[in-house]
Amino acid sequence: MGDDQSTASVEDLSELRFRVVTVGGQRRGIKLEALFWAVLSDLAAERRVKLADIVAECEQVLREGGNLTARLRYVAAKYLREQLADARERSSLSVITGQVYACPSPAFALAGNRRIVAYNPAFLTFVQSRFLGFQASPPAQGLRLAFDMQFAELVGRLKASPGEPQSAGFTIGINEHITRGRLNAALSSLLGQDVILGFILA
Repeated sequence: MGDDQSTASVEDLSELRFRVVTVGGQRRGIKLEALFWAVLSDLAAERRVKLADIVAECEQVLREGGNLTARLRYVAAKYLREQLADARERSSLSVITGQVYACPSPAFALAGNRRIVAYNPAFLTFVQSRFLGFQASPPAQGLRLAFDMQFAELVGRLKASPGEPQSAGFTIGINEHITRGRLNAALSSLLGQDVILGFILA
């Protein structure tokens, strides 16, 4: 598939595209929306096969009759559904909690609604050492946490430099008491919403 299709705009992806694919030495003329050609090309690249191999598999399934373009659309949609399910699984709360718990130093995960969705025992110890009498109450009820910049700004910085943590200041408040510190922030995702992982520096 050419770069013009892989970089097509959303509007362009709805247009029908005619392609000639050689399968078993025979040429097949197939017309599909650009979106489906793009998805089928992604599937072929992931499986390290040619697009013609995907078409051949569909023809094999339809040996006793059926519509080839309909089958190709089904294969593309099934692939997208599997990709979505995998993305949801990798962005679940259990995955984020595992990332936080894997850190030996105080760590937490903060969602865009300013709610702490996960924290590790070291974070609880950190808070208890600064606020006597604080007891854990998922998700850290009564505790206020903020960065020294807007949440969206920190997310923007993390997205602008993928894979690179960003240093930030933070403030934790409980009632009228507050404590401040520095942390390294990383970006995660929870079912489509941005989540910041905070790793508190000593």
